[in-house]
Amino acid sequence: MGNKRPLPEIISILNRTPVLMYHKIDPRMEVGINALSPPQFQEQMAYLHQEGYQTITFQDLLFTVEIPEKTVIITFDDAYASVYENALPVMEKYGQRGIVYVIGKFIGKLNEWDANFAGIKFRHMSEQQLLAIANLGWELGAHTMTHRALSWINEDHLKSEIVQSRNILEALSERPIVSLAYPFGMQNEEVRNLAKETGIVFGCKGMRKRSDPPDLLQLPRIPVYQFESLSAFRRKLRLPMPPARERWKLATLSSPAILTPMFQYFFRRQLFLDHSP
Repeated sequence: MGNKRPLPEIISILNRTPVLMYHKIDPRMEVGINALSPPQFQEQMAYLHQEGYQTITFQDLLFTVEIPEKTVIITFDDAYASVYENALPVMEKYGQRGIVYVIGKFIGKLNEWDANFAGIKFRHMSEQQLLAIANLGWELGAHTMTHRALSWINEDHLKSEIVQSRNILEALSERPIVSLAYPFGMQNEEVRNLAKETGIVFGCKGMRKRSDPPDLLQLPRIPVYQFESLSAFRRKLRLPMPPARERWKLATLSSPAILTPMFQYFFRRQLFLDHSP
């Protein structure tokens, strides 16, 4: 994929590039705040296009691909099929590309790992859909095998979660997997060190204060929620990070995510029994 870009240049680009985090682009309502409607997503992508933003991926950053002056990184956690069905056509319309973070064990399956108390199930992308978007220039990123909180599991299972997910995606796409989104944004020094050892260059967490200069294995992302206006979306693009009030709001809204790993531990442990190192 070409020569690697020098670290100071990568950091310089990251300093001027917002990293947005989405999940589902789906018309169905759920008990939660992570499913945007297709019209809302269309409005946001139209705004980015109108303002001259061009999308890049972490693979673009790592390798010496020419980088436009005004950039944004658009990520989708969990690789839901609705991203393929509803986000991809919109982004194709505007010449945009994104990054999808794939849960290795749930490719093509329902999100049984998730604590959706309304009982609504969402399907993850199939192998064919993932390969199709990779061939359109999208990046596939690792999101572990089972979407467990990495800082809660032992070293052997931690290594298995990261390595197996990378291997599956590299075999599928025939491209290097260079980025990892930590489930629930939860990580620690052990998780980061192991990710680096296994070949991960960029590690994405949730909405937390960024380090200066940016730590490539602790990159904060800006979540986009279903109830927010276009004005709120515009505020997310302010650099190097949104205003303090916006950061506080987003951090507060993301805090209930801790309920899902607790739900997994008590009610979904059987999902992980056949996934051992």
